[in-house]
Amino acid sequence: MLNLGTNKSGAVTTVALSLLVAVAPAMGGTQSAQDPPPLKPGQIRIRVINAQTNQPVTNERLNVALRDDQVGSVAMGTDKNGIILVDTKKHSILRILANMYADCRPRDELYTNYSVETILDSGITTGNLCSSASPNPKPGEIVLYEIPKTYLRQYPAPPVDSMPHHPN
Repeated sequence: MLNLGTNKSGAVTTVALSLLVAVAPAMGGTQSAQDPPPLKPGQIRIRVINAQTNQPVTNERLNVALRDDQVGSVAMGTDKNGIILVDTKKHSILRILANMYADCRPRDELYTNYSVETILDSGITTGNLCSSASPNPKPGEIVLYEIPKTYLRQYPAPPVDSMPHHPN
């Protein structure tokens, strides 16, 4: 037991140490709160990241299909960590299309059939034309980069006002 007596600096030190001891477990808990929850068998985590800020996209509704045909896909919303959990239900392919944001994948990768087996075994990071980020995915995870649709690239010169062959 600490003896506070009449020493004010000892009381302040005791209060400061008590606060530090009380706050320390909460500070340690914040790191584990950022870790994604473990996946259930057959479950895939789609992580949507803003290519400009490298932050999670929290308001996207990806079109997700577990078959070759993208028609009839389901719009699924990201959570506060930019994650969508998908139960594959023994399907062998996954197709995703951006909805609210612009997709950073190359055009030839937009309608790709991603192997569910590959995603579950080693993970996949999709192509990213919008930034140099390309993290190593975790097993069971597919990482998709997007940017807001309002983003316009800046070119060194403005576009041509009129075409040379235009009659006016």
